[in-house]
Amino acid sequence: MRETQKEEMIMIAIVTDKPDTGKEIARILGAHRRENGYMSGNGYMVTWTFGNMISLAMPKDYGVGQLKREDFPLAPTPFRLMVRHIKTDTGWVPDINAVLQLKVIEKVFAACDRIVSATDANREGEMLFRYLYQYLECKQPYYRLWISSLTDKTVLNGMDNLRSGSLFDHLYLAGDSLGKADWLLGQNASYALCRATGMGNNSLGRVQTPVLAAISSRYRERENHIATDTWPVFISLYKDNILFRMRCTEEFTDRRRAVQLYEDCKLTGHARITATDRQPREIQPPELYNLTELQKDANTYHGMTAGQSFDIAQRLYEKKLISYPRTSSRFLSKDVYRTLPSIMEKLLNRKEFHPYAKAMGINAANLSKRVIDPDQAAEHHAIIVTDTQPQGLSPDEMMLYLLIAGRMLEALMPACKVEYTTVDAICAARRFQCRAYRIIEKGWFSLFGRESVIAGSEYQSAPLPELPDGETVTMAGCNLVHKRDLPVSAYTDAELMAYMDTAGLGTAATRTNILQTLINRKYIRYSGRYIIPTRKGLFVYETTRGMKITDATLTSGWEAQLALIEQGKLSQEVFLGGVRELTGEITDEIFQRYAKE
Repeated sequence: MRETQKEEMIMIAIVTDKPDTGKEIARILGAHRRENGYMSGNGYMVTWTFGNMISLAMPKDYGVGQLKREDFPLAPTPFRLMVRHIKTDTGWVPDINAVLQLKVIEKVFAACDRIVSATDANREGEMLFRYLYQYLECKQPYYRLWISSLTDKTVLNGMDNLRSGSLFDHLYLAGDSLGKADWLLGQNASYALCRATGMGNNSLGRVQTPVLAAISSRYRERENHIATDTWPVFISLYKDNILFRMRCTEEFTDRRRAVQLYEDCKLTGHARITATDRQPREIQPPELYNLTELQKDANTYHGMTAGQSFDIAQRLYEKKLISYPRTSSRFLSKDVYRTLPSIMEKLLNRKEFHPYAKAMGINAANLSKRVIDPDQAAEHHAIIVTDTQPQGLSPDEMMLYLLIAGRMLEALMPACKVEYTTVDAICAARRFQCRAYRIIEKGWFSLFGRESVIAGSEYQSAPLPELPDGETVTMAGCNLVHKRDLPVSAYTDAELMAYMDTAGLGTAATRTNILQTLINRKYIRYSGRYIIPTRKGLFVYETTRGMKITDATLTSGWEAQLALIEQGKLSQEVFLGGVRELTGEITDEIFQRYAKE
């Protein structure tokens, strides 16, 4: 494309969805002249949006006045596009920054012969560009820059291999279908609730409402928790200079029975081994990060919120240090795998990783192929570091970078070999048990040494002597403990991301925005490291509890249908037809529940 451009002396417009990304691409292509809202030079005009500046119009924009019961469900035909609006003291008004930048983009497009879409290489990014293209009524041919990192080499290679925009028609249709489906479900449910109850307009949605329900339900469960007291009994056995602890397998909620066993154990003074089971296992390395898994670990190990880790990952991407972060894949394509030797060569020389690499015999020419799966890396591959060396990073940025680099190294290291042992014994006619693990070969575990990954909650890291069946072992002590079960804790970011992933709510690229939307609408807030509902959020939860709109499984099949749309195997009309039918059921349910006597 770049050679053709020089021969034909044509002007090419490039549009990105972030100013920083646009300026970086402009630098790489030699468009160094700063203009008002764009960069120019070397036959290019590079401009940008500020995220989604064009969206589907609101119900009021279709001339709908005071809504009546018979107006539902609202189903515009066709849908209209409008400039992004923001809320002010006088109501919703067009975002002036979006309006001004749209004029710049319109000017740039009008001055160019071809347009290149360099928005995020995913469903949402494709929809953003197409909405912009349609809203401005463009006629020029357009092409797609599809890249996974912002390194100079990747951008230049992408510009030399631009793809025809029509190749992404089905990807756009999937994004457009989801946008319209969310509009139908969210706008109808929100307006119906307002109309049926006569109360303020509380926003509902197919993802945000089930997530709010999950957060609020756990909060209520914690509030209503009634503690249960238990009295576990432990014995300590001693053999070969090794002291180990065993717990009675029976749970006692009656203190008197627990005390009786405690006294009986003290009198017995020994335990008889009834079974010892040793199971060697190979724990394979964890898979590479996708965005959801990265956010979970960043929250678990470094206390970062999902929003913080998302923003930092985006900055690392824009600094060319990592690949595209908004991915759901945990694997690499063969082409990307072939780039690993040069990346690993630099990574293994870092002081943080060099000792481990040397000890385990890892080298850039002998890398595990377990990370390859072309089918699961079709759109975007897993998050990996690039060969660009990090410089001038903030502590948080370096923390997340090392997390990604460490996971990349872990995924390419040998398996961890572990021996899991379960010992059963009888004391005072009761069964006692001990579970322990012993690491035989550390492998990938040597990098971070996170025991919870190896042991879980059942096994402890403790040495055990040889304990043949039938042997009697001397007791060194006996303990009776009083425990009171704790209420379930509120969600952390890691737990909420895991729940959304398991329930099929949102995608890796959208879950952070869903969480932020709930915060912006004052439905939830942070209390330390936990996420809890606000009074407003609890009101919406109690108002909608038990309705279809709160059911996480309601739209769980949508992603499969959207994938079929991307593949050209399902039409948008069929999909939206099903959504309209579901929307009618949801609005009917709302009106039936709040029908006036």
